Amino acid sequence: MAKIDLTAKEAASLKLHFQKERLRLTVALDHVETMLAKLGAPSKALTEPAKKVTTMTAKGVPAKKRGPKSIWGAFIQKRLRARNRPMSYDELIADAMSIHKIPESRLKSAKASILNSAFRLRTVQGKITTVGRAGKKDKMVVLTKWLEADGQLKPQYGKAFKSAMGGKAQRVDMASIPVSAYEED
Repeated sequence: MAKIDLTAKEAASLKLHFQKERLRLTVALDHVETMLAKLGAPSKALTEPAKKVTTMTAKGVPAKKRGPKSIWGAFIQKRLRARNRPMSYDELIADAMSIHKIPESRLKSAKASILNSAFRLRTVQGKITTVGRAGKKDKMVVLTKWLEADGQLKPQYGKAFKSAMGGKAQRVDMASIPVSAYEED
């Protein structure tokens, strides 16, 4: 057989290509085996012990574990349910500071985390939304479950909004609320 001479750059490129190909084929094989198991096909007997496959990144480096999940999304939903009324972002942040005993020196960090989680809950998961008054900048956070099909707040939450904001809440465009891609926890 003829010997192939490769430069270091070519060897690295080929190595990366075949690592990607191995990862793609492993994922495809796992999918096929999962579908066969769901369809009731007998599982194949392994002749050698199954190896734990480490996933690789696009650069061919083993993938690292992701960090811990944020606690703030669950906190926001829990506080809204506990208070059972619309809340402002400032109220949510003040509650977080007192409940979690966060020092004033970390106020900016806590505020950023809460606002980031609220953004995800609102724009990705569709679990909360903001409601405001016509012509006013201030908004209140509400659970989407508190809205009627036409976008109005349910009567008890509408009264709470009126007492807090001094007026009637604007109607929410229900088409703008995303549907979560994942099942309810």
